[in-house]
Amino acid sequence: MMHGIYAGDSRELSVKSILPSLVHLEQNHGGLLRALLPKSINSRFHDRTSDYQKETAQKLADIKSRLRPDLLEQLQKTSIYSFPNGLGELISSLEDRLSALPHVDIWKGAACESIRFENNFFIETRYATEPLEADRIVATMPSQHLAPLIPDLPYLSHNPAAHLGVVDVILASPNDEKYSLPIRGFGYLVPRNTSENHDEILGTVLDSDAIPNQGTTRPDGSSSFYKLTVMMGGPYWRHRSSFPSEDEVKERAMRALHVQLGIPARVLDRDTRFVHAHILTNTIPQYLVGHQYRMKKLHDMLHQDPRWRNRVSLLGYSYGGVGVNDCIATAMDTCEAIAQQELCQHSERVAQQSTGLYDIAHSV
Repeated sequence: MMHGIYAGDSRELSVKSILPSLVHLEQNHGGLLRALLPKSINSRFHDRTSDYQKETAQKLADIKSRLRPDLLEQLQKTSIYSFPNGLGELISSLEDRLSALPHVDIWKGAACESIRFENNFFIETRYATEPLEADRIVATMPSQHLAPLIPDLPYLSHNPAAHLGVVDVILASPNDEKYSLPIRGFGYLVPRNTSENHDEILGTVLDSDAIPNQGTTRPDGSSSFYKLTVMMGGPYWRHRSSFPSEDEVKERAMRALHVQLGIPARVLDRDTRFVHAHILTNTIPQYLVGHQYRMKKLHDMLHQDPRWRNRVSLLGYSYGGVGVNDCIATAMDTCEAIAQQELCQHSERVAQQSTGLYDIAHSV
């Protein structure tokens, strides 16, 4: 499963970073199977819940207490969510909100080209004639891109990132008939040890099943088309310097829908309405073994070194979770700590929280 979700080699990924709950079960119960036993008959049970874990549980309880009961009930039954126009709505809404504030400037297309430190930070950006002077940096770019800009920070370029081929396919039956696939569900992943996976497929998401209310629907609520997303590459493309063309990626995706999903070739020929391929390089970061300990050292440097203390925060999917929820939760906690600092509400906890790496550093 991790092979497909992270588009990486599951043998190299850090269990502590991507499946921490399994580690906690093993530590507390003496094994994953023993975790199924009642505590009273498990001779190896020992509650090793850390203060950080208790703090996290309390934070979750506080959040739940602020939600409407009906919304909380709905969220507890929800495993996946999106928006009518995709997750890009988050970015658009954030931009609209920030643009309306008088003290916010948004520079688009102004890539950061260098950062130098002289009491304050001086940031050189593309097209700007003068460097931007700043007393604080919140960096959300992938860590591999940040590494050459702040070379004194360790481990930023340690983890590789996956290269992916992503193909969107839309199927629609003639005469606007209701379309159905051979199987239903969220999708499927292809195991790493599959011998006949010559097209290097990672898996396929059945988008119209996963998010049934997104897109064109009929009055009865059924979809007038079926959307699928085929993903390939990942560990198979890790050491490559060149990748298949978009046309070849499309051909591989259509073969996968026929061979793996079982859609007859005649149906694909008749019903395919749209096929779009993307070649994505350096996408999902690979949390290699030891990731948590490296992030702990990076956190300590940001917290203790006077050049960075209370001045540099690292956010985004390179550090404490690749999911949207992980990134948002960490950003909210970090920004709250920064706001407290700006309001002169200083404390050791606030200083640690402002690095952006507090959670990953304290979960070790």
